[in-house]
Amino acid sequence: MKKLIASSLFAATALLAANSVLANGTPAPEAEPSSLEISGVVDTVAGYQHDDKDALGGLQGGLADNIIGATAADADHFRMVVDQVEIDLQKSFGENIRLRADLDFNDFANTGHRVTPAIDIEQAYVTANLAAGNGIEFLFGTFNAPVGVDSVDRNDNWLVSYSSPFRYFTPTNVTGAKLYYAFSDLVDLHVAVVNDLNSNGFAGDSALPSGLFRLGFNWGSDDNKSTLGISGGAGPEQAGNAHWDFFGDMDAMIALSDTVKISGEGVYRQTNTLVTGANQKALAGFLALNYQASDVWDVTFRGDYAWEINPANARGGSGASTTGATWIGFEGTQMGGSVGAGYQIADGAKMKLEYRFDYAKTAGPALNSDYHSVLAEFAYSF
Repeated sequence: MKKLIASSLFAATALLAANSVLANGTPAPEAEPSSLEISGVVDTVAGYQHDDKDALGGLQGGLADNIIGATAADADHFRMVVDQVEIDLQKSFGENIRLRADLDFNDFANTGHRVTPAIDIEQAYVTANLAAGNGIEFLFGTFNAPVGVDSVDRNDNWLVSYSSPFRYFTPTNVTGAKLYYAFSDLVDLHVAVVNDLNSNGFAGDSALPSGLFRLGFNWGSDDNKSTLGISGGAGPEQAGNAHWDFFGDMDAMIALSDTVKISGEGVYRQTNTLVTGANQKALAGFLALNYQASDVWDVTFRGDYAWEINPANARGGSGASTTGATWIGFEGTQMGGSVGAGYQIADGAKMKLEYRFDYAKTAGPALNSDYHSVLAEFAYSF
């Protein structure tokens, strides 16, 4: 019994001594960095498209997201492609520092894809949480622009093809610095300073950066959340500092019930050109409805519209989207409609089908044209 008491006293004394050392300034061991998290997606697309009458450029129809290089008069296209293999890497260091890199491997050999390299850095950034107010997130690197409804990753959208605002006019991936602040669960704000609102590199660009923001409003439960966003951006993106690009965008995703959601977006885009009085202007928007018919099936309907106001010879040609280097490619309007269905095969595995019709009405000498597309997508997320 005396030995047990002595042993207990010795252990207690050692513990008190250890605590005393820590209390007297010996730092506690630093938190070990978290393990590396790896996720991603394999996304494949197949499609048929018929082009009618005049060829109006490579950004028409359901295969226009640079799956085909260009349209042609009275032509048929069929493609089966690996749209992307994406590997996402994340690593946290304590509670305040996080690194992320999204690497996209593209089937460039079989498509005129949105980037020339077969490997695209979709995102690569570091974030730090700053202790101010409710907490400010500071991000630096390349990241998805917080604008609009459509996701850069096709598999995250309701339909296979992209909407006109995303395809032609709004920034998608940008490089720079961003601050994010949540005033509450209902209101948040993104503010960023970036190299460029376009994805055309620095060729002929101003030496000054551009800026963009998104003010978001959120309500509803996690399973039935609705959002409304007001976004804008501006910057001098041609040689010299007097000719600016700018856009204004409003997007919404509204849950009408547990099974029905509507989404919509409207954008105005302008590029001030070097030609006096010939600024390039455009309007675009869409409205979509999604019905979750069961645990595995959903159906989507979408109407799409784009209007490029100025003549083609006044276009700046810079383009806003990673899905292409130009706007709609002609002076006039483009109207489209899509109906699609999604089937959740298993956790992480989904198939989508879509029929899309586009009608292009030109203001120039080219004939009006229409495009019929049938698309299929299979994506597996891991």
